[in-house]
Amino acid sequence: MGIEARNLEAMSLFSILEPTTVTAANETTGVNLTAIDGDALFLLSATASAGSTSMRVKVQHSATQGGTYADVTDGAFVDLGSTAGAQKLAIPRSEGNGWYRLAFHTETGTFSASVSCVAVGLQRFM
Repeated sequence: MGIEARNLEAMSLFSILEPTTVTAANETTGVNLTAIDGDALFLLSATASAGSTSMRVKVQHSATQGGTYADVTDGAFVDLGSTAGAQKLAIPRSEGNGWYRLAFHTETGTFSASVSCVAVGLQRFM
């Protein structure tokens, strides 16, 4: 089964987090994903952190950029730790509002790793 040309032309990429070193619990700035028609695919990449450390990363949503953010149901990546890697997480359109961000929560130790994340989805027809 091939990918239709319309899908490739309509695909949009949104930067959720530029590559940055994460060392403590925090939240990223919200990104407006209302241009996505349907589900969004979040792609997270992280380098390894030294020692026995781990960081939980959750996707959160809000109706507005400065509004109150809540965790997306089933929106947690596998905890980051001493192994580098990439992860994907599909977020159904029904599981959130237009603005999305990442929330980092320290689980164990002093975490320090480079992390980045993008969201991919099909753009709405205007």
